[in-house]
Amino acid sequence: MTNETNEIPVTQIALCKLIPWDGNVRKTGAADGIDELAASIEAHGLLQSLLVREAGDGRRRGKFEVVAGRRRYLALRALAKKKKIAKDYPVPCRLANGSIDAAELSLAENVVRAPMHPADQFDAFRGLADEGASVAEVAARFGVSEDLVMKRMKLGRISPVILDAYRRGEVSLEIVQAFTVSDDHEAQERIWTDMPAWDLHPHTIRRALTEGEMPASDKRVKLVGLEAYEAAGGAVRRDLFDPKDGGYVLNAELLDNLVAKTLEEAANEVRSEGWRWVEIVPDLDYGDLRGFSRLRPECVPLSDEHQAELDDLSEEYDELVDTEDDAGIARIEEIERRIDELEAQMDVWPAETLAVAGAIVSIGYHGDICVERGLVRPEDRPAAEHESDADDADGGAAEEPAIKMSARLIEDLTAQRSAAISAEMTRRPDIALAAVVHSLALQHFYSYQRQGSCLQIEASGPFLQGSLYAPEACSGLAALEAKRERWGDRLPGDPSDLWTWCLEQPQDTLLDLLAVTAASAVDAVVLKDGSRHPHTDQIACAVSLDMAHYFTPTADNFFTHVNGAGIQAAIGEARSIPSAPAWGRLRKSELAAMAERHVKGTGWLPEPLRITAGADAMADASESRVTKTNAFLEAIE
Repeated sequence: MTNETNEIPVTQIALCKLIPWDGNVRKTGAADGIDELAASIEAHGLLQSLLVREAGDGRRRGKFEVVAGRRRYLALRALAKKKKIAKDYPVPCRLANGSIDAAELSLAENVVRAPMHPADQFDAFRGLADEGASVAEVAARFGVSEDLVMKRMKLGRISPVILDAYRRGEVSLEIVQAFTVSDDHEAQERIWTDMPAWDLHPHTIRRALTEGEMPASDKRVKLVGLEAYEAAGGAVRRDLFDPKDGGYVLNAELLDNLVAKTLEEAANEVRSEGWRWVEIVPDLDYGDLRGFSRLRPECVPLSDEHQAELDDLSEEYDELVDTEDDAGIARIEEIERRIDELEAQMDVWPAETLAVAGAIVSIGYHGDICVERGLVRPEDRPAAEHESDADDADGGAAEEPAIKMSARLIEDLTAQRSAAISAEMTRRPDIALAAVVHSLALQHFYSYQRQGSCLQIEASGPFLQGSLYAPEACSGLAALEAKRERWGDRLPGDPSDLWTWCLEQPQDTLLDLLAVTAASAVDAVVLKDGSRHPHTDQIACAVSLDMAHYFTPTADNFFTHVNGAGIQAAIGEARSIPSAPAWGRLRKSELAAMAERHVKGTGWLPEPLRITAGADAMADASESRVTKTNAFLEAIE
């Protein structure tokens, strides 16, 4: 068939005399990429003739049906419509004789001819760039976007070893794209050789090729701003195939200098407020704050004018809060900024506080400036205020879980859970009231029954940050700290005024405050002795805790901290599948990464984060207790 059609002589036929043939075998995608093909024909001419045959009788007499080359025909029509070529443009055609079946010719055109492999396209685009063609020129000649041209050129520059593997079908295009994050062929080939095939995933390849570099998502980069870093002469490695990634900072020394300058400027502003001392701690660990006591600002009323403005803004905000209109969203942001400015005027630091307290300037989790004010060092604290009280809760030993975990991991997981319970309790003052009354009643009316509650009301509450691997990533702790900060701004600056303030507050306000204080006292952390308090599950059930909202198992926060057998058991529990023999031959880091992918979206949680059997029965009792509590509160009002 191919030899016979190649022997058909080529003749020139006016474009206006060509018509599509209804019997073309290509039914899908015939019109895809026509603009791109038209641009190529305009730049390079028609490189392959059309195969046509004479049309039948009637109105189609004198016309020629395009049997093979329909997309080229449509591209020529598009050029004529744009007046890039004349309507009677001479088209090179081969006229099929009547002895050859048209459908067979169409099939040969679309099936027998092999399309160009994408890797060959990448090579060709790179070759154009090597010859001096600009991205804009190539994009115009082929009718594609400049972004697409840059991506194809980038793909053409990866190691030939990887590109050949792609040609052979050994790797996917996504894998090839991941290698483009670096132009170092030696590094690409080393990872290609050393990394096991099952671990060849885009994110693991990118992570290996950018090891030691700082991603734009780092809080230090966010603080300075990537544009400011580049304006200062800093180099950035960008990933064309990861639009969510802003790139990787290559000059760490320059970035550190810019961070130090930004923090120093912020610290100077804080120093101008008159504090006894101001320190810069870029990576502030909340454990560093344990040695300080904290004083609060005094809350002063706004002027009548500003109070009226605040009331109007609050009302407008409530009206716009659910809007999805761009103008409405912009207005909401403007209102929020102004409300923050007005509320800041209500906080006044007395001179006596400034004389003994200081502030720490650090980088917040999201790359913002964070200032901890009102901190009093132990040596500056009045002698009467020195306190030292610590409490440890007792409890029974927990049963050994199916998945063996280190005591340190269990401590971290249960600290996550403790913070989550606290965050939920801040929204349930009714439960908080019951928990506090329960704890106090045990101590006052039942001898030696203090262990019946997990609340440490006498003390300041557990230091959860010390039990967490990554305190800054704990969403429950963040929610609790946000609540505590808001209440800290409302309470009197002088502790001696607190009792009078409490007497003046309505019951609802005291209940809300009680919920936060009770939540701050929750201690559900399981330490090295393995004890787990049953009251933990009872409170978790009462506040309807959904731990999956606060914690998702990943390689970093869980799987790398248990052994291989535990990881396999977790996958089996989450997916209800038996362990595969090949899993046992994987390295721990490889198995942890695989487990993260398998468990994602299943809702599976490690055993220390689950509510134990029998705790669900407390839900009904909790509901009854809440009803009785509400009735009691109504009776005493």
